[in-house]
Amino acid sequence: MGIIHSLSADLINQIAAGEVIESTHSILKELIENSIDAGASKIEIATDSAGFGRILVSDNGHGIQKEDLPLAIKRYATSKIQDFHDLEHLFTFGFRGEALASIASVSRMVLESGTEGNRTAYRVTVEEGKIVKEEEIPFFLGTKIEIKDLFYNTPVRRKFLKTETGEEKKNRARVQTMAVSEPSIGFRYLQNGKEVLNVVPEEGLERVLSVYGENLRDHLLPVNSSRNGMTLRGWISHPDFYKSSRTGQFFFVNNRSVELKFSAQILKRCYGELLPSGAFPYAYLFFDLPREFVDVNVHPQKKEVRFLSEETITGILFQGITEVLRTSTPVEFLEMRRRLSMPIPYENRGGESTFGSGFGGPGFGFGVGQGMFGNLQTEGESLIGPSSIEGRQGFSLEGIGAGTNLHLLGENLTKHNLFVPKKHYGVLFETFILAEAEDGLYIIDQHTAHERIRYEEVLRDLKSKAYKSQSLLTPIRLELTKEEAEEMLEEKHRFSELGITLEPFSGGTILIREVPSYIDPGKETETILDLWERFKQKDPEDKELYDEMAKCVACRSAIKKGDQVSDPIIGELLQRLSYCENPSLCPHGRPTLIKLTRKDLETMFHRI
Repeated sequence: MGIIHSLSADLINQIAAGEVIESTHSILKELIENSIDAGASKIEIATDSAGFGRILVSDNGHGIQKEDLPLAIKRYATSKIQDFHDLEHLFTFGFRGEALASIASVSRMVLESGTEGNRTAYRVTVEEGKIVKEEEIPFFLGTKIEIKDLFYNTPVRRKFLKTETGEEKKNRARVQTMAVSEPSIGFRYLQNGKEVLNVVPEEGLERVLSVYGENLRDHLLPVNSSRNGMTLRGWISHPDFYKSSRTGQFFFVNNRSVELKFSAQILKRCYGELLPSGAFPYAYLFFDLPREFVDVNVHPQKKEVRFLSEETITGILFQGITEVLRTSTPVEFLEMRRRLSMPIPYENRGGESTFGSGFGGPGFGFGVGQGMFGNLQTEGESLIGPSSIEGRQGFSLEGIGAGTNLHLLGENLTKHNLFVPKKHYGVLFETFILAEAEDGLYIIDQHTAHERIRYEEVLRDLKSKAYKSQSLLTPIRLELTKEEAEEMLEEKHRFSELGITLEPFSGGTILIREVPSYIDPGKETETILDLWERFKQKDPEDKELYDEMAKCVACRSAIKKGDQVSDPIIGELLQRLSYCENPSLCPHGRPTLIKLTRKDLETMFHRI
């Protein structure tokens, strides 16, 4: 007897549910798309307990005929397509005929609908994919779908989902994205009885502002580009307005929200040096393409699409963004960035190392020769000649990170046996320091080395409470969307534990009232935003807060690859590294140094 057999219809639907239904936000997407396809001008959504208790989506669309209600919950039954040719000319969102059948197989569903020309509407009650009751109800025009007890018959699926708080955020984000994609439709969304979104039909930009906050208005630049009957429209943020993750970037193809793998890279390439490292612009971009140019049937949840010519799409995107940035970015802004990257004047008075107050204050413009340390080169002396560290007067690292000077680190700290440098020989490829110690030649990555130093300094200050919170005479304004501001203020107590005082102001604006002394001046905003993104990616316990903050500060204040670092700064950098508890790795586990012993070198040159 054979072992291969046909699966039951119920099991097939539950397997399909696993592909189509990622979580409650996937159900919202499918139901809202059906409402849009039905010609609705108003859609109301309600969820209880993140949707696991109840999901209700109602619309004023054209409804479903009585005789079609039983077919609506059958797999591969759809009104959207008739034959294969229709797949190439789709004007609707849903067409696979799996969504309602899949949802009905893992929930208890009530489907109500009324159509024009009838005196009554109709209701069907569905359990485990089967209709258990049909009845007439008072007339209304449109459709209502109520889903209860999601995954009640597949409890293992429920276990793999996130907490209700996490799912509610995903649900809200999903509805917001769909509201932005269809500005001509009114949306109202209730979570646990509380209204979290209510927008009326409006123009595209006004819809973005209604959903994500009025604070965006003065920071968005319009994008318009076209080529061969294809257009790109929407908005990107001015280079002075950004966040530390890509969560503010949205892309739509024929009003369908999709994930474009190449979009983030092109945005980054277009902005180039206009944005600091680790910064990401906001983007709300819409592609209007011929239907035959796009294949939307490549992903069960329709997250991704395939293009007939991806090069054409990337070309339109690159052209549209670069034109806007070139014409809208003020010359003063570009000039400011150029000046900020210049070396900071250095003055040597009485043998003490002090940084001047050059343009922009302490920064990363490290130079050689007449750069940061004045003219340190004497006639006939090489800029990268051997420089003894032992016995040298200490040089302050104040200009490359608000940290403790070497002589203030404490008498209980000792040099690490792993790395005790004697001389250094300059920098290779503006990144790698060459240094000599008793046991061999070291190649040190200037960025990861400084990261390790700053990380241990900040972590030590945090654990010992050796820092002070400083009240700012002029509070720093964080301009966020309404939702982002609400989410950040939910973490207010965590920021307070780290010496940061946040205060709500208005709309999506948050004021930074106090900052700790271990955050570098001028780095407050990006450090706090970076920390917040880390909070969102994981839920750190109190004992992890110090480590997360130390990593944030280290990332933001460390010397970068390509920064020109002068000879005396290299000296103190190596000295400080030798005092670290773990000088060989940066806080993220990357190596800070590589050692070649005398034996290694002699072997390489066949001397032994």
